This record gives sequence, C-alpha cells and structure tokens, in this order.
Amino acid sequence: MSVFERLDELYAIGGGPGANRSGYSAAEDEAHRLAAEWMRAAGLEPDADAAGNLIGRRGDARVWTGSHLDSVPNGGKFDGALGVVAGIEAASRLPDAPVAVAAFRAEETGAIGSKRLTELPQAFLELHIEQGPVLERLGEPLGVVTAIAGQAGGRVVFEGRADHAGTTPMSVRSDALVEAARFVLRVRDCAREPAVATVGAIEVEPNAANVVPARVTVTVDARAPDAAGLDELVQAIGFEPSSRLDPVAMSGPPFEVLCELLPEAPRLVSGAGHDAMVLAAAGVPTAMLFVRSLNGGVSHSPGELSSEEDIELGVEALTAALARLAAVG
Repeated sequence: MSVFERLDELYAIGGGPGANRSGYSAAEDEAHRLAAEWMRAAGLEPDADAAGNLIGRRGDARVWTGSHLDSVPNGGKFDGALGVVAGIEAASRLPDAPVAVAAFRAEETGAIGSKRLTELPQAFLELHIEQGPVLERLGEPLGVVTAIAGQAGGRVVFEGRADHAGTTPMSVRSDALVEAARFVLRVRDCAREPAVATVGAIEVEPNAANVVPARVTVTVDARAPDAAGLDELVQAIGFEPSSRLDPVAMSGPPFEVLCELLPEAPRLVSGAGHDAMVLAAAGVPTAMLFVRSLNGGVSHSPGELSSEEDIELGVEALTAALARLAAVG
C-alpha cells in the first residue's frame, strides 16, 4: 500500500467534510489501531505509553521519527498524518535499522502526548507539510527547518457602556467594540515579517444588534522566530501574554544530517508549533523536514494539498537521514 493510499484511508476515519480526529476521540483511537497494523507490517513492534502515544520500535531504537494522527475539525489530509505514514514507510525501507516511529496524541490541543512522553529519544526527526506558501513560491519540493517560532498569547478586554443603539448620540457613546477594532488594526500593523500576529476570536457583550457594545474580549496570537523579536512584538502590541513558548532551534546530529543531505534546500522557520518543538525544548537533538504544500499553502482545511512526487522525495530524504543517524547512534 502506497503512502497516498494510507493517507486516504486515514482521511476517511471520523467522517467528513475534511479530517475529524480530535485528540483522544474514538476516531483518533481508530487511526492509532490502523497505524499499529502498518507498523507491524513494517517490522516494528507497536506499543502505547501512559499518555496513549503509539510507538513502534525495532530493536534498541536510538532514532525516532513520527508526528500525530489527530486533526482539527474539518482538517486536511496531510497535517500530522503524513509524518506518521512517511515514518512507517521509511522504516519498512530500512528493515535492519534500530528506529522507532511515534504517533503522538492530541498535538492539535497543545501537544499533550509529546509533553507527557517520559522516554525521550536520543534523536528525533519529524517530516511535515509546510502548511504555508513559501516552498511553492520558491518552486522547491523540500525545506529544512532551522527553528520553530516562539508564541505569546493572551486575552485583552475592552470596557465601554451599554446604550440604546437608536437613541444614544454618537458623540457620547463609549463603544467597547470600536476600541477593540482599533486594537485589532494595531496588532496587524505591529507585525513585521517574519513575525506575525493575529486576533482570532472576539467576544462581544451583550452581543445584541440594537445595543452599543459594553464589553469586548479579543484573543491575541503573536509569533516570531527569535526571543528578542517576540519580546519586541508583544511590547509594540501592548498586551500581557498569559502563555508563552520561546523559539526553539533545530540542532544536533538530526539537523546536521538533513543539512548535509539537502545542501540546496531552502532553510525555513516554522511558524506553527509541532511535537518536534516539545522534544527539542526538552533537550532532544531534533530536526524537521518540510514537504511543499500546494494550493497556496492552505492548511487545517480540506483544501490542504501536497503532491505524490514531493512526498516521495520527502520519504527518500527521511529514509536516508534515519539510515545515517541509526548507523552512528
């Protein structure tokens, strides 16, 4: 069975439209059972740890690869699933290599599985679709990730006064939504590439068509490839983050091997978080390989797309990297 056929089989789990395998759901359980079957066929011995992570091992596995099988609601075919399926395929092409393939639980809801992993590998390599348009614009099938961007998030509340929408003169209104709108524009204007910032959710109270908004709460998601840039962005926006993840650099033998195997491939910073970020932050030598996303780089959507040709190049690179890492591990 090809990588694409396995991706199609996983995509059908949970019902459409799109992928619907939330963390620790029955659909994610089913995906893990299917992946365990494929692991056995590839000569790996699958088992689950206390967090429910599925880990298929061969021998004294010194090198790990993998990703996650959960999805956002109405998600795409490739996000997470490609890294697991590609890892199994690479392991099948290396029948004597001491490697392991992991399917981590609940990545989309805070990387719960990888954060609870107690047995840390000596090296980890994650293959993933880019989830962005850079490689497509460059005309390149693969990219080597140099770092995963830091993230700062929080909620900002704007207080006004509820008034009648028809009888209150504009000059005397205290409209919380108007103030929130100005803030949203500031968030956009403060972000300078490669940093990004987003207001993704707005709650309006009392949320009635004929009442001037009295209270508005917005969420802020700010990201930058380095800690200094993240600090500057947060300060420019002017909010107090309630959560923060510092940027994490890819490093050690996995990163060095990828760079040697793909000397001409673009070097990219991942704006999205991944299980690789968790392991790297815990001190595991970690690398990420991006496969080109097509369709404008759309992700977390049924429109998510990568080509069979690019995926095969990714599997070949992953296989070569795992072989080299396992040989020196």
